Amino acid sequence: MARQAGGFTPAPTARGLRAGLRPPLHGLALLLGLVSVSVTLGQAQQPDQATRAFDLERRGQHGQAAEIYRSMLGARPADLGALLGLERCLAATNRVPEMLPELGRALARAEPSAAIYGLAIRVYTVARQPDSARAVMDRWVAFEPKSEGPYQEWGAAALGARDRAQARAAYELGRSRLGPDALAGEMAQLATAELDYERAVREWLRAVAKVPGYRSAAVSMLGQVPVVGRPGVLRYLEQARTASSERIASLLTIRWGDPVGGVRRLERAMPLVGGLQVEALQDALDELRGGRSREAGMARGIALELLGGRVPAQATRYWLEAAQAYADAGDQGSARRMLSKLAGDPKASPTMAASATSTLIAVLVGEGKLEEATKQFGQLRNVLAEEERQQLTLRIAEGWIRAGKLDRAEQMVAADSTIEGLAVRGRIRLFLGDLGEAQTLLRYAGPFAGPRDAAVARAAILSVLQVIDEDSLPALGAALLKLERRDSVAGAEELEKVAAALEPDRGGAELLLLAGKIRAAIKQPADAERLFRKVAGQNLPASAAAAELELGRLLVDGGRKELAIEVLEHLLVTYTTSAVVPQARRLLDVAKGAVPPV
Repeated sequence: MARQAGGFTPAPTARGLRAGLRPPLHGLALLLGLVSVSVTLGQAQQPDQATRAFDLERRGQHGQAAEIYRSMLGARPADLGALLGLERCLAATNRVPEMLPELGRALARAEPSAAIYGLAIRVYTVARQPDSARAVMDRWVAFEPKSEGPYQEWGAAALGARDRAQARAAYELGRSRLGPDALAGEMAQLATAELDYERAVREWLRAVAKVPGYRSAAVSMLGQVPVVGRPGVLRYLEQARTASSERIASLLTIRWGDPVGGVRRLERAMPLVGGLQVEALQDALDELRGGRSREAGMARGIALELLGGRVPAQATRYWLEAAQAYADAGDQGSARRMLSKLAGDPKASPTMAASATSTLIAVLVGEGKLEEATKQFGQLRNVLAEEERQQLTLRIAEGWIRAGKLDRAEQMVAADSTIEGLAVRGRIRLFLGDLGEAQTLLRYAGPFAGPRDAAVARAAILSVLQVIDEDSLPALGAALLKLERRDSVAGAEELEKVAAALEPDRGGAELLLLAGKIRAAIKQPADAERLFRKVAGQNLPASAAAAELELGRLLVDGGRKELAIEVLEHLLVTYTTSAVVPQARRLLDVAKGAVPPV
């Protein structure tokens, strides 16, 4: 059943099972209520009552709706829609036992059905009348002797009342009558909730053997097992040595943070999985969907490579996707291996071959093989789609920038007038020290080119360039290029030298502040503090306030909170209109222990 008690989610049934999940009972009850309202509306009797009651219920006016349902039941005691409506309204206000008189009249007059018996079991259980619930269950069993429904309903109602012992008794009674594999899903979920993982695994495997759709329910529930219980679950699954146990173990391993281990486990289990290997790999890829870590990318590449070897008709597509996944994960060697397979595949279409070469270019850039990447791109550019050609152009240009070959980078984007191209061209001119042209191009690129962090960095550098008088400053370009190439120590040192040659209000203070931020980021707190204090001492409102904020942050991180409080209070008193005041207030509260650090 679909009631929850203490985190327990009942299992799906074989009948009506879709995607391994049984529709919740309250959803079924609501559906039956809607059907009843629809039928009633089509009849001559009480159309206005049915419509009004359901509308009141929908608006949350459960008391008024319940009275109308009662009125309807006075005329037609066995009206299932009115009974279900009354149950919903009373459940919303914890008054379900009040419908016992209506239920008694309905049972006396209604035709036997799973719906009426299920309703009765729920009401009697909530009303703490277990003998009556059991009597109705027996009537249901007599009506449907081979159905699991009576035992499921009784067990779920017991769970709703937080009576696990009664629920277990209901399921065990059903199993004793229907066979050793009956109600395996319900028994599995109960065992999982009770932290009996050995029995839970055994029951889940029984359920999946009977109804494969239970696999998703098994993974969902076992996936919620606390960390301390996970090794035991995997051990019990491994001991089973079945296709189902290995597939579940693989998906759980992925879900629990080891995506590569999960896919490798499935790879080892392929002989056991047999004819369902493709389905199992696709399930693993579904589980990996949305993962952004390097390990998730590697796992996708492995799964796609395995699929390519098992679906010959689609091998080229899977291998290309595998190459892209490997490349994104930084495994350029595996990406090349996949692309080599594609290159030798006579079945690959021209479009597929072009996509493979495009991916190869990205791999070459990632490996720093820029000459080869540029050559491949020159041979391919005329057959690429415009968007793909533009992306590769920028990727190769960025590679040349990181290599320090600014002339080669500029050649790549010389004719690119897109906002992304303008942003790259502006950065190249900046690194060459051509501040005037750099400022023009970066301003044209605007705030929307590239990812958000690149746009923020572009705005920050523009704010510095606007206060520097020189149109050409090669030393500044060289310092910024070192930062771009991840040489932060040398870049910070050179920024200090450039700042020393400029007036504080003409860029000197801003460059010193940037150098201080870099020193702080590379864990050189003494040098960072020296630079922040120097900028603060220059008393230029914008840069001084920003420097005191950074100094306060540095002192808080270093555990020197008293000094941080002094600096931040000075900032708030001295620079009351500064844009950094809200951040400074928040940091001051952190320093005083009033709020936790972010």
